[in-house]
Amino acid sequence: MREFSSLFADLGEGLDDLGVPEGQAGGYDVALNRYFSVWLASSPWNTQAAHARDLRTYFDFLWFARGRRDWRDASMDDRAAFEWWRRRDERGPRLEDTSWDREVSTVNQFYLWAIEQDLVRANPIRQRAASVWSPWRGGAGGTMVRQVPAETSHMGPRREVKWLPPKSYRLWRNVGLCGFDSKEMPRRGRGRWAARNAAYADSMVRTGLRLCEHSALTVFDLPQLPPAASGIVNARAVLPHAISKGRSGRAVYWPVPVLRDVRDYMEWDRAEMLDYGRSRGFYIPTRRSLLVEDPAAPRVRGGPVGAGGPPGCGGAAPAAGGRRGHVVAGMPGRFSAGGRNPRCLPQGDSRVTDTGHQRPAGGKESRNLTAADRRKPSSVP
Repeated sequence: MREFSSLFADLGEGLDDLGVPEGQAGGYDVALNRYFSVWLASSPWNTQAAHARDLRTYFDFLWFARGRRDWRDASMDDRAAFEWWRRRDERGPRLEDTSWDREVSTVNQFYLWAIEQDLVRANPIRQRAASVWSPWRGGAGGTMVRQVPAETSHMGPRREVKWLPPKSYRLWRNVGLCGFDSKEMPRRGRGRWAARNAAYADSMVRTGLRLCEHSALTVFDLPQLPPAASGIVNARAVLPHAISKGRSGRAVYWPVPVLRDVRDYMEWDRAEMLDYGRSRGFYIPTRRSLLVEDPAAPRVRGGPVGAGGPPGCGGAAPAAGGRRGHVVAGMPGRFSAGGRNPRCLPQGDSRVTDTGHQRPAGGKESRNLTAADRRKPSSVP
């Protein structure tokens, strides 16, 4: 019993972190919770959040507009009224076709699960028969018939992939991200984060990392620059399972010019930003911080670096204790009233990182550009 009660020891603090007010009214649907805790448990965090938003919108409509109707009692008439309000009613949100199609898919998947779990008898979403091609049909491929939602718009735009030549990409990066003018010359008042923006964009384009994976990288996940005379053109690194989408950890090859730009940013702009944050107590470990206690063996307490995973890829940061360590990721804005705290990170450790490569809250603008910022990026061929 004592072990069970320990699961709720930090419940109050966790609810405070989520912004839940004291005395919040509401109920708890065990069956609905099972859909997220079991069926969607392995899905990325952003997928779960999208499902929660779409289902909440539909359930709120049933409750407030259809006479406090429970989702178990929804009918096709309720769905027709919901579709009218979401897409056609002048007082409604008038959704685009793509947004409506996503909502239909989400709610349909939920009801298919509910039927399988014997929670409802029928799906309130009308179905139609559709022929789809299957590579396994008849051993050599063929069509098969299955039921699909009939409520979809069938008018969503088709995706058109258009390739951007390297020259056009460089122009977009230098003007849009780095603040240069149309002739790719430095412009006054363009900000001081050109090196960071360019390194981030170039490394995403050249490594193929997803946005959530790239944003969760720490300095421990980056390869070292190979010696100039080594002839190595791509430095190999391993993307941890915990910060990869679907836990698809794999080898990632960093082009040396891109890696050099990232290292230059770390040496100049990022180091200046961290020094400023440390001096004002911005990097204080909290209950949700990931701590690396030995930089020589980069493992987060309780697992490897990135054991919690980034929010966008389906991970939740594990709780860390109160001992001193090297913060890898933490909650922003937690600093002492006096500005300094004995639990702050040690001065001079340039390997300490925040995973998002973002400027700490309250940081000042530097009056002078750093060397890395003055140089126009040119790592993409």
